[in-house]
Amino acid sequence: MSKSGSTGKFRRAKLRHKLFTLGPDFLLRGRLRERHLKNEIALRHFEVRLPTWRAELGTLRIGHLSDLHFGDLMPPERVEEIVDCLRDRNLDLIAFTGDAVDLEWRGIERFFELLASVPAPLGHVMVLGNHDHLDDADAVIEAARAHGMTVLMDEVATIDLPGGDVIRVGGVDWTKRLGECSDRISMISEQLSEDDRPIDLLLSHNPKGFIEAARQGIPLTLAGHTHGGQVALKGRPDRNLAVAHRLSAGFYEREGSALFVTTGVGSWFPLRVHCPPEVVVLEVSHGDWVEPDPESHVNDQP
Repeated sequence: MSKSGSTGKFRRAKLRHKLFTLGPDFLLRGRLRERHLKNEIALRHFEVRLPTWRAELGTLRIGHLSDLHFGDLMPPERVEEIVDCLRDRNLDLIAFTGDAVDLEWRGIERFFELLASVPAPLGHVMVLGNHDHLDDADAVIEAARAHGMTVLMDEVATIDLPGGDVIRVGGVDWTKRLGECSDRISMISEQLSEDDRPIDLLLSHNPKGFIEAARQGIPLTLAGHTHGGQVALKGRPDRNLAVAHRLSAGFYEREGSALFVTTGVGSWFPLRVHCPPEVVVLEVSHGDWVEPDPESHVNDQP
């Protein structure tokens, strides 16, 4: 893993940050950042029915966060505001799909401490994103695990359910390439014996993981990474500036398997248009697939 500031990727990311975040904000005397941090956090609540979801699992309430990007555009007080959105939601499981940090990892411990303090009897699971690897991924992992997070690095967690059943949550570490992402998902599936239950839920920072997940019949994949482009058409989160990503925001379905790509809570640059930072509660159960309306449950109190 890389150490602080020692890699070319880290230096290039820091340069982009100075050019596209700190520079414009300096020219506008801090008003850009100030206005950006006043964006309301959208709390979204979706009922997700999947024919591939095992009926014996019942209904699972998942709190989903991604792309915190702790740093200049994510001060500690904003972190607390975000995590508080998940409190008192009667969650079973909390899933974080990567990019806890923006550049440097120092200071991220408080986020993991807060997130792990939100009641979720089935646990708090996460994967790393590309930004988590820029500075010191080992330090991010250590900080997360020290505060009770389960960090999945190309592996499967088996979680006991009341009544004796289990749910299997897979997690793939960050990779940009579709082929490598698919290979990693195949690898973690092969970790299970023929007598094991298949993977029920997959966490992948890169939405491309859904291609292989659907091929393997994994019912639900949660992802982030794209930020939904941060600028989208009103009422159409999938029509956005993330033009390099075919799977960029919201729900996608293939052969009974579903993907949800959150637009995240943090930002690369201090601007969001029709694409607010979002905290998501997914209520997942067995049933016929009907795509949830992306605008029908904004700021619900699930």
